[in-house]
Amino acid sequence: MRRGIVAGFCVAGAWGLLALSGPGLGAARAARTVDEVVERVQATCLRTQDLSARFQQTATNLALGQVQEASGVFLAKRPGMMRWTYEKPEARLFVTDGKTLWAYSPAEKQVIVQDVANALASRLPLSFLAGNCTLATDFDIALVENAATRGSPSIRILDLKPKRPEAGIARMLLEVTTHGYTVDKTTLFDAYGNTTVIALTHLKLNTGLDDQSFRFTPPPGVAVVTPGRP
Repeated sequence: MRRGIVAGFCVAGAWGLLALSGPGLGAARAARTVDEVVERVQATCLRTQDLSARFQQTATNLALGQVQEASGVFLAKRPGMMRWTYEKPEARLFVTDGKTLWAYSPAEKQVIVQDVANALASRLPLSFLAGNCTLATDFDIALVENAATRGSPSIRILDLKPKRPEAGIARMLLEVTTHGYTVDKTTLFDAYGNTTVIALTHLKLNTGLDDQSFRFTPPPGVAVVTPGRP
């Protein structure tokens, strides 16, 4: 369970929490300028308190030429809570209550327990999960124009680059649908050109998720590892 994996899913989780909206945002007309798209996505973020979705993850290691696929169920709740249940290719669980991060491998019968701030290379995911929805504060933002966006007026792609150096985050692409201004896909680039793509489906928001879903008690016989502690 490498640090980069934890950082990657937490970044995507932050954008997942920003990703859902209620009805009506796109009813009048599709936003055309970058400011219009950002404004509508931020409005989504402000009113989303919790969400659940299925996710499909594709991680590409450019240097090694490796592509890894994974899928499962994602839950998030403000402030700072997330739960990633990986079903394929193997069972894994990542849970945080906003303070502690549990990374559990049933096959290894081991759970790694860390302070969530220490587990993340970047402060940005925690900022968004805590409720900071102002994208322009931390990113330079542009609209991407390509064949997909020109061919489908229902798609906008935001290109975000951190204004200050961020470990693990060189660039992010957010694929926005104008039917409600949801961010349905996030592509994260690191400094080496590696990418993590997470697509969300079956989205539900503000269903009143229980805080207990974001806590973890190790099963009997599971080894508890706390990095950096004696």
